[in-house]
Amino acid sequence: MISLNNIKNEKFINIKLIEILFCTFPLSFIVGNLILSLHLLVFIIISWIFIKREKLPFRFKNSYWLLIIFATYLFFSTTIQFLTPGTLKEAAQNWSFESNPIFKSFILIRFFILVFVIDILFYNRLINLKKLFFLSLLCTSFVSLDVILQYITGFDIFGYESVRLNIPGDPRNSGPFGDEIIAGSYIQKFSFLSLFYIFESFKNKKYGKTLSIFAIVLHSSALLLAGNRMPTILFLFGCFLIFIFIKNLRLIMVTGIAIFFTIFAFVIKNDASIKNRYAI
Repeated sequence: MISLNNIKNEKFINIKLIEILFCTFPLSFIVGNLILSLHLLVFIIISWIFIKREKLPFRFKNSYWLLIIFATYLFFSTTIQFLTPGTLKEAAQNWSFESNPIFKSFILIRFFILVFVIDILFYNRLINLKKLFFLSLLCTSFVSLDVILQYITGFDIFGYESVRLNIPGDPRNSGPFGDEIIAGSYIQKFSFLSLFYIFESFKNKKYGKTLSIFAIVLHSSALLLAGNRMPTILFLFGCFLIFIFIKNLRLIMVTGIAIFFTIFAFVIKNDASIKNRYAI
């Protein structure tokens, strides 16, 4: 006979497993696409089983209709486009099944399911965003320091060299991502989760402002040295929005970005490859 304690322990373990899977998404991005895809699949399956078993209440917001309509439109428009006779259909015939646009548009549904699952878990207070923000801080700080180390020494902590493209004098610093030039994109995607964790966790500490400014300078400098121009522009735009809408952070943002632009000016003055990357 199953005791009440066993049921409670199993529920507790399932909740902790879901929470761990949710909070470690930033880490899976670093490990690679295969691990990230498996991580996402496992999280959705385990969470959905738990939601059904516990009969958790959920809310169906009007914004969900936009997601459903968009997913349906994307799938059918892609299918029609690549089934219609023409150049695109002929080119797609030589692609692998995994690369087929119709298949890719279909499996995008997992991201929409992910939105629903996370919303249900968050609505029932089963996941903690603060823990996700904390792990994001650890991961983005590690990637940022690794990119800076790679720029200075030519090698990152794992021994990866700066990526040399076919364009002469245009090296990229990808840090732990090896040959994948996505370090800048990764930092830009998770950096604001990291910054908000520092803003909230250390706002009442004496060193809170200094730590926040340091985090802004660290992430922005790593974006600069990674060599990915668009993520850098998006990061600065995000900082500008924070400056506009969050009054308490204006001084921190101005100070951090001012220090970054000082570093930016020094780097492009002494590094022709970086200067070429950011030349307009």
